Amino acid sequence: MTQVSKIVAADNGTAHASPSSLALKVELAARTVAPLWPLESAIAVNPLSGFEDMPFEQALGDAARLFGTRAGLDLRLWRRLSAMGRPTREAVRQESIRDLGGLERAFEMVGPDITLVDCLMARLYDLPIADALAHDGDPSAERVAEWCAAYFAKGVAAIPLGAQAPGLFAAALPLLKASFSNPLVKSVPETPMAAVRWALYRLAIEPADQQRFLRSTVARMPGWAGHIRWRDEQADDDRRQERPSGMADLIALILISDLAVGARPVEAIDKRVDVRRQLAAHFQIAADRFSPAVRDLCERDDAGLALIFQQAAEREFATPLAKSIAAKAKTAIADEASPDAQLLFCIDVRSEPMRRALEAQGAYQTVGYAGFFGLPIAVREPGSPRTRRLPVLVGPQHELALAPVRGAEEDARDYLAARDRDRSLRALFNRLKSGLATGFSTAETVGGGAGLWMALQTFAPGLSARLRRGMGGDPQALAPAIDRHAGGSGLTAGERLSYARAMFALTGMKATARLVVLLGHAGETVNNPYASALDCGACAGHGGAANARAMAAILNDRDTRAALGIAADTHFVAGEHNTTTDDVRLFDLQFLPETHSGDLERLQQSLAAAGEAVRTERARKLGRTEQDLRRGAAHWGEVRPEWGLTGNAAFIVGPRRLTRSIDLDGRAFLHDYDWRIDGQGEALATILTAPMVVAQWINCQYLFSTIDNDRYGAGDKTVHNPVAGIGVVRGNGGDLAVGLPRQTLFHDDGTPAHVPQRLTTIVYAPIKRVETLVEQQAVLRRLFGNGWVRLIVIDPQTGQVRRWADDRELNEDAA
Repeated sequence: MTQVSKIVAADNGTAHASPSSLALKVELAARTVAPLWPLESAIAVNPLSGFEDMPFEQALGDAARLFGTRAGLDLRLWRRLSAMGRPTREAVRQESIRDLGGLERAFEMVGPDITLVDCLMARLYDLPIADALAHDGDPSAERVAEWCAAYFAKGVAAIPLGAQAPGLFAAALPLLKASFSNPLVKSVPETPMAAVRWALYRLAIEPADQQRFLRSTVARMPGWAGHIRWRDEQADDDRRQERPSGMADLIALILISDLAVGARPVEAIDKRVDVRRQLAAHFQIAADRFSPAVRDLCERDDAGLALIFQQAAEREFATPLAKSIAAKAKTAIADEASPDAQLLFCIDVRSEPMRRALEAQGAYQTVGYAGFFGLPIAVREPGSPRTRRLPVLVGPQHELALAPVRGAEEDARDYLAARDRDRSLRALFNRLKSGLATGFSTAETVGGGAGLWMALQTFAPGLSARLRRGMGGDPQALAPAIDRHAGGSGLTAGERLSYARAMFALTGMKATARLVVLLGHAGETVNNPYASALDCGACAGHGGAANARAMAAILNDRDTRAALGIAADTHFVAGEHNTTTDDVRLFDLQFLPETHSGDLERLQQSLAAAGEAVRTERARKLGRTEQDLRRGAAHWGEVRPEWGLTGNAAFIVGPRRLTRSIDLDGRAFLHDYDWRIDGQGEALATILTAPMVVAQWINCQYLFSTIDNDRYGAGDKTVHNPVAGIGVVRGNGGDLAVGLPRQTLFHDDGTPAHVPQRLTTIVYAPIKRVETLVEQQAVLRRLFGNGWVRLIVIDPQTGQVRRWADDRELNEDAA
């Protein structure tokens, strides 16, 4: 049952007309916010996904007005970035000329020896900047947030809310009535949709204004609204039924609270300044000496100015990159020799420095592929709920059991026993600390030990990490079973062959080396609610080891190998790249033939050397030492264990030989693709509509979390308070944070580490093929056509380079 149908069903039989009409309005209002995944699988999403059907520039303004956010990065920060050359002042000047309509218009005289572009540059760099808009609090939203936390935080809240209630609204209604003395509240209807209609009537919201009003109501709580949307659309049935809820529940509670307190939050006031007088003071002339032509420029707001900086940064990054790749396309020759080893990395931007460093160690071929290796699976550990290990764009088609690895059965038993012991102790501790009679005695009993453990984590984090691993066992002693096992579906011979073929078709790779390694990736951090944000997004915010091991098992399967014609001496190994320490762990090496021990030893030495090189590079960016990076991965007080995907800016689709000699500085998602074996464009369609869309979500999350970290991001980590694994609030309450923490995006002095810019997708394929795909795929028309993603196509047959937006050839004039 869809959300609309559920709402309509709940609304059935009410007295007022057009219940389905109101239900549809609520459903449309829900799309104002993006789904918010729980912390255990934090998935990057575009917080403005509900605005992608409009041009990017328009969406910035509309969303800013609706959410009360900035529409662009603070000009003070842009000025600081530009002083560092990100973008350069010359790039901003060229973008300003372009923005004004060309040279003739830009150099129009608007005052004594003053051109229009002079005025615009003065506004960008020199004139005073108005303070940020001030916002009053939202008491209704704050109160409803408390009820949401108490309702959804099952098993954690000291006093659970509405354990037997059929929904959030029903659970909170008694509290709502008890909280307010306003007699109006006593007559609130008992169902959420009826209550919404009741509130709209008393707030005198005309039907024509209801859609806009409902959207603005949802936008007041994007965090909890996003969580409800995730439950309704993405969560498994058991999770959804555990705490049923709908957007009507949330809207009803907010509106009734508004009625009860008798007022709504006051909207921000835009305090405009006299820009003409500021320009006059800057150029030391009288204000009336400016011609009328300067009026439009004076009326521009800071958001419009910030967009010029952003577009300059985008163009300054993308144009030389596209030219470099186009040049390589003319000269780079495919290496037909068999490499020492082949390694498939996730397309994640953090793989690029590792691939570059490894390629420098020897004759290694690296390939970029989505980190879930094309396997639409969920995995289930014994005694645990299943976890999805695939992009959220698709649902799992197979559930694989995690089974003890042959030869590691005892380690698996130790791990499961330690896990069960830890769960029992945690449950007991939570009960005791919450009990009226046991709370203080529990604190006195465990306080000493907890203090010692805290001291150990503070002064000897490496030792505490080793102790933690020793006591907790090794979860990698369990691996996905591709055969039927313990309730797991396994994979049929046909399914194994299909997924293996898809991997080779999408990447253009041929398995020619004696050793082929499939590398997932994961981060390593302690006491970090956003730990899963450092893991693999393609694996739904989990480490990629499970998928890598499943695909390696498929490719080592005798029947699959025979069907694909894989050479007898080619062996597949799974591994995981730790993106925080840049160590690589290879799995199941006991199954590797003795004949490959030399290959393995050389590869492991190269991986260690490559890891050290990447660690040195990352340490420099973080202003730390290599040893400090390792220490930070184990330290409970570390707020920035790594930069994550900060800096992401490009998605490149093509063979690695085009980018191998280019230092991409960890800013590009790299997906291998060979247009010659994709005559119908099916592989390219899959790449652009799946991995590229995920990359766009990631890019937008970083973009908007940087533009307005308070509203689109998560603010300062040091005040984060996790709520039952659902999300974090800042301080002791309020709405859930929807984006990334400040420490992920900014240096300690407040300078952005992430330059906010849109994703540039560069495709090495015939232009006609790409045009056809964009025309056929609505998602591509929306993203490229509305400017959410910049598309550049390099035609391998003609050498032409074209931007999608205006279809001009990319040359000096067009750039």
